[in-house]
Amino acid sequence: MTRRRPMVAAGVAAAIVVAAVLASWWLGSEVPTWWNSHLQPWARDTFRWISRNRTHHWLFVDVFTPLARAMSSMVDAVLWTLRSLRWPGLAAVVGVVAWRTGGWTAAAVSLGSLAVIGVVGYWSLTMITLAIMIVAIVVAMLIGVPLGIWSARSPRVSALLQPVLDTAQVIPAFSYLGLLTLAFGIKSPPVIAATVIYAVPPAVRITALGIRQVPVVLNEVGSSFGATPRQHLRKVQLPVARRTLLLGLNQVIMMAFGIVVIGSLLGTGDTGNEVLRGLQKLDVGKATAAGLAIVAAAVMLDRATTGQRLGRPPAHGRAIVGGGLVLAVLGALVAKLGGWAPFPTAWVVDITGSVKHASTWVQEHLRNGIPLIGGTEAISRVLVVDVLEPLRKLLTWLPWLVVVGLFAAAGWLSKGWRLAVVLVGCLAAIAAMGDVAGGGVGRNPMWDLAMDTLSQVVVAVLISLVIAVPLGILAGRSRVVHAVLRPVLDLAQVMPQFVYLVPVLFLFNAGRSAGVVACVVYAVPPGIRLTALGLREVPVTPREAAISFGATSGQELRKVQLPLAMRSVLLGINQTVLLALATVVIAALIGAGGLGLTSLGGMIKQQQNFGPGLAAGLSIVLLAVALDRLTQAWGQGGPTSSGGTNT
Repeated sequence: MTRRRPMVAAGVAAAIVVAAVLASWWLGSEVPTWWNSHLQPWARDTFRWISRNRTHHWLFVDVFTPLARAMSSMVDAVLWTLRSLRWPGLAAVVGVVAWRTGGWTAAAVSLGSLAVIGVVGYWSLTMITLAIMIVAIVVAMLIGVPLGIWSARSPRVSALLQPVLDTAQVIPAFSYLGLLTLAFGIKSPPVIAATVIYAVPPAVRITALGIRQVPVVLNEVGSSFGATPRQHLRKVQLPVARRTLLLGLNQVIMMAFGIVVIGSLLGTGDTGNEVLRGLQKLDVGKATAAGLAIVAAAVMLDRATTGQRLGRPPAHGRAIVGGGLVLAVLGALVAKLGGWAPFPTAWVVDITGSVKHASTWVQEHLRNGIPLIGGTEAISRVLVVDVLEPLRKLLTWLPWLVVVGLFAAAGWLSKGWRLAVVLVGCLAAIAAMGDVAGGGVGRNPMWDLAMDTLSQVVVAVLISLVIAVPLGILAGRSRVVHAVLRPVLDLAQVMPQFVYLVPVLFLFNAGRSAGVVACVVYAVPPGIRLTALGLREVPVTPREAAISFGATSGQELRKVQLPLAMRSVLLGINQTVLLALATVVIAALIGAGGLGLTSLGGMIKQQQNFGPGLAAGLSIVLLAVALDRLTQAWGQGGPTSSGGTNT
C-alpha cells in the first residue's frame, strides 16, 4: 500500500500536466484577453483620485497625513539628538551600549565601525540613516514585543498571527514602498511604515520563542509564590528571555536596515541615496565609499545588539553605564561649546580615487585577463547567452497554462491538492495582472516579465546551492572550516541587499548576469548555515552505529547524516529562494530587468507608471508566495492526507 501512494501521486501530477497541455492546445498558448483583472486601469484611476483628494479627504487629512507628520517629527527629533551628541558623545553612547550587551570586544568593534563612518566622509548622511532606523526600530519593537508576548500566552492568537506574519515577510520591500507612498507621500514616513511592516514579524516570532522557552520550573516557582500574571511576566519570563529578546532586536535591526537603505529611492537624502547615485552613474568610487559607511553602520548596530556577553555583567556595571552616559553628555557639551564639527574633517580620507584605480585594474585584468576562463566578462556572457536567455525564452515560449500545470503538479507531489490550488491561484493571478490591450494583442507583458524574473531566480538558486551545500557539509563536519566561514557569513548577512550591487559592478557589466551574481552572494549564507546546522544536530547514536558497521566517512555522510539533516537542508533551500527573489528585484537597479524594473518605475514615476508598477509589485508578491509555499513543503515531507494520496 505504501508503495502505491507515490505512484498514485505521480500519476495525478502527470495527468495535471497532460490536461494543461490539452487545454493550452484548445484555448491557445497566450493568456486570453478576457483573463484580465483590469487592475492597471483601476490603479491609474485610483492614483488620479488620490491626487485630487489628498488635500481635503478625511482619510488623508485625519489619518495618513497626521501619521506622516508624527513620523517625520520623530525622525527630526532623533536626528537633532544625534547631531547634538557629535562624534565624542555618540562614541560614548555606542561604546557603553555595546559593552553592556556584548562585552569589550563588541564595544571595540562598534567604536571601530563608527570611526569608519566618519573616516570615509559620510558622517552627516549616515546620521540621517540612523535616525530613520531608530524610529522604525522603536515602533517595530513597541508593536512586536507585546504581540509576541500575547502570541506566546495564547495559542489562538498565535494561530491567527501566523499567516499574517508569513505574508509580511514574503512580500519584497519594493511592493511595500510602492503602495505606502500613496498614503504617506515620499521621504521618511513611507520608509518607516515599510520598515515596521517588514521588521515586526521577527520581533513577534522571537519574543514568543523566548517566552515559551522559559523553563517550566521557573514558571511554577513564580506561580507558587502567588505572582500575578503581570508580575510573573516582569519578574520571571522577561528577565529569563533577555538574551532571546536581544536576539530579536538584533534581527529587527538587520532586517530594517535593508529596507531603510532601499528607501533612499524615495528621496530620504541619506547615505543610501549616495549609493544609488553611484550606481546610476556607474561611479564605483562614490558607491563604494557610501556603501562602506552603510556596512560599518550595520556592523556597529549588529555588534551593539548581539546580547552575547559571556557570564553576568560585573558588579560595577551600572556605574560604568552611568559614567559613560555622563561622559557622552559632557563630550557633546564640550564639542558644542568648542564649535567642533560633527566629525573632524582632518580625519576624513577620500577613498574614491583609490577605488576607481582598483576598478580600472579589475576591468583590465579580471574582466578579460584571467587565463583559460577569459575573465568575468566571459563568465557574464556565458551566463546570459547560454543559461539565462535560453531559460527565459523557454519559459515565455511555453503556453501559460502549461507553466501553471507544472506548478500545480509540483504542488500536488509536494503537499497535495491544497498546495496545488494555492500555486494555481498565484500563477493565474499573475497572468491576470497584464493589461493585454496595452501590450499588444495576444501578448501579456506582465506574464513575460514574471517568467524573466523566474528564470533569474532559478539560475541564482541553482548556483547558490552548488556553492552552499558543499560548503555547508564541510562546515558541518569540520570545526576549523566552520570557524573560518563564520565571520565571512556574518559579514555577508549584515550587509544590506542594496550594497551587494556595488562590488558586483567591479567585476561584471550592468545587466542580468550582474543581478544573478548579486543574488548568489546574498542567498548563499543561509544555505551554508542551515546545511551545517542540520549536520551538526544529527544524533551521535546513528553515526556510531554506521561506523560500527564499517561505514566509510563518505557512506556515513550519504546514508546517515544527509538523510537525517534533510529537513534543515530543505529549509536552507527555502531561505535561499526567498533571498534570491528579494535580491533579483533590487538588481533591477543595475539592469536585471524583469518585474523589479517595472515595480521600480511605478515607485519613482508614479503618475505615468503607477498601474504597471502596482501590477508588477503584486506579481512579485504572488511569485514569492508560490515559491515560498512550494519550497516550505519540500521541508515537510510528501503529500499529506489533505492531498488525497495518503487516505
